[in-house]
Amino acid sequence: MFLEVNIIFKEYGKLSTILYEHTKPIGRSVDGDIEYYSEMLKSISGSVLEAGVGTGRMLIPLIKRGLKVDGVDLSAEMLSQCKVNLEKHECKAKLYQQDLTKMSLPTKYDAIIMPTGSFCLLPKSIIGDVLASFYNYLEVGGKAIIDLQLPTDFKKGEVESYSCSLDDDGVGILFTSISQDIDWIKQKVSYIHRYELLKNGDVQQKEISNFVLYWYGITEFEMLLKSAGFKDVSHVVGYGNENLPYLVTFTAIKK
Repeated sequence: MFLEVNIIFKEYGKLSTILYEHTKPIGRSVDGDIEYYSEMLKSISGSVLEAGVGTGRMLIPLIKRGLKVDGVDLSAEMLSQCKVNLEKHECKAKLYQQDLTKMSLPTKYDAIIMPTGSFCLLPKSIIGDVLASFYNYLEVGGKAIIDLQLPTDFKKGEVESYSCSLDDDGVGILFTSISQDIDWIKQKVSYIHRYELLKNGDVQQKEISNFVLYWYGITEFEMLLKSAGFKDVSHVVGYGNENLPYLVTFTAIKK
């Protein structure tokens, strides 16, 4: 007898959202990102927008620190979990399910942030539109803070796999990542990500995504920000930690 398995081809769908929620829960700092952004935003008296807000891992800690933060994301599954987390932590925020190139928001912000490499998920063909959208929704004097990551540890053909137990009844998720290719001309790396929902060892559902990350040179990204109209562009490597050379954070001001 063969078990019929439902296979979904999607990025940031149901299973990836569940796994993210368990491996990167609310308040879990990644390489010190929550502490860094808390420090960078502490002088902001107006509102902040987190682009690629996901499940609220960073959004909620920032709100608890007294900041007014809204979130925008394209994934309905991620935003649904974010709403659950906001209620659980007794926090309030406006959430928008929108394409970053076509944002339609009711207000402008004193800061727009996109932490922890989420920007690298965006195809290079739309980056100009995304940065223009960020610029449009910033107040004069507002700042965009964006993390970028470099593929310093990419190894073609490398396979990473781990499992995550969801309850005591034998339900869990098996995650497998295969490093597929690196394209030096187009500046991108690609992976195959597979999520398998298991119950007592049997696969109940699969979710597969072609996961692509793009990278930028420092001068290249400075030029892109300036082309979008930003001024006073600066960057810091590894949140100031020399042990994180693959992470570059840009800050740009709208004047």
